[in-house]
Amino acid sequence: MEASKNETKGEIRNRVDESGLLQLDLDRISEIRCVELDFTKWLWKGLVVKERDFRKNLEELDVDIYKGLGVGLCCTDEAIVPDWAWMLIASKLSVAEFVVVGGIKSAELEALKRAIENLPIDDYLDRKVVVRGCANSGGAETLVQIQQKLQPVVSSLMFGESCSTVPVYKKAKRKE
Repeated sequence: MEASKNETKGEIRNRVDESGLLQLDLDRISEIRCVELDFTKWLWKGLVVKERDFRKNLEELDVDIYKGLGVGLCCTDEAIVPDWAWMLIASKLSVAEFVVVGGIKSAELEALKRAIENLPIDDYLDRKVVVRGCANSGGAETLVQIQQKLQPVVSSLMFGESCSTVPVYKKAKRKE
């Protein structure tokens, strides 16, 4: 294989930068910090909601620490939790950016979904975009969401790493 003129002079080139590829790391686009609120300790013997005790514990909750955060609610799987209890906690956490059920994983997924919805689409207009594969903690659901968001505007969409991509979409060239 023949080395380029620049490489023979000892100059190192960044071929990824030269390719014009825009790498999109889904794990880095969300700006919402997420936390988990496990309310198992508010339950009688960790298993049953007793409304009076539950409401007392909820009243004592310092909601200010959740201001602007994504909150993932969770409780032990063995607990008997009526639907209204989830609503009551979410109502109390109105200072949070959002509240979801399912713990930290669900909160992080929601934050990622919101980040994708709010992507500035003009930044991707007619660009070659690689959705980085190694760093995607959102799974197939977020990959489909980003594909739906970007395909109408990009010139090409790929998945993987810049050294090894899988083509997903390429805009057809117009026949004149």
